[in-house]
Amino acid sequence: MNRIVKTFLLGILAGFAIGLGGLGYLCCLVMGQKILGSFVFSFGLLTVCGAGLFLYTGKIGYAFAKEGPKPLDLLVGYIGNLLGAASLGAVLLAIPSLKGTAIAQNAYYLAKGRDVLSSSGETWYGALLLSILCGILVFIAVDMFKRKPGAIGTLCLIGAVAVFVMAGFEHCIANMFYYTFGNNWTWGVVLNIVITTIGNTLGAWITYVITHFAIGKLKE
Repeated sequence: MNRIVKTFLLGILAGFAIGLGGLGYLCCLVMGQKILGSFVFSFGLLTVCGAGLFLYTGKIGYAFAKEGPKPLDLLVGYIGNLLGAASLGAVLLAIPSLKGTAIAQNAYYLAKGRDVLSSSGETWYGALLLSILCGILVFIAVDMFKRKPGAIGTLCLIGAVAVFVMAGFEHCIANMFYYTFGNNWTWGVVLNIVITTIGNTLGAWITYVITHFAIGKLKE
């Protein structure tokens, strides 16, 4: 199979998996279990790493590595991620029994609160900082899963994801799912996706430099 097509399909599946994690989180919020929901959300990234899917936020940190992903792969995978997450949101939105439920309302209010052009939403720099912190934790999660396969890597991944969800840090692919399922698309939400993508990227790059260069030098 052509590499680009494969990357695109793996990207769609990864976005779908992250969306499923987001759905689990929304369901837990209905029960007032935010902490539990933060751990349930990690199902998405566990699926991505365990199945070898292509998640932009898990790959972008290695963009400058010798065997890192190619720029075109990152772009194609990112588009696939967005489509996968949005597809799940659209499917759920089309299910009559879910319309108007507390689950759907949670997605709507989450999207509304992240509209960077709305007076009731967050600021653009707030979204940027929250997404940088998210990028740091996602890179740590993926990198530890690679470095320490098994129980240690898995626990680190779950823990890192749980922290960023509980803290309200922003993940561009998860946001794509929330906004679609919540049926609350505005220009402020579109801008939020752009900002959080940049933030997630910067967070991953910062962490890559620290873990693969700075710490490496200290160990010499």
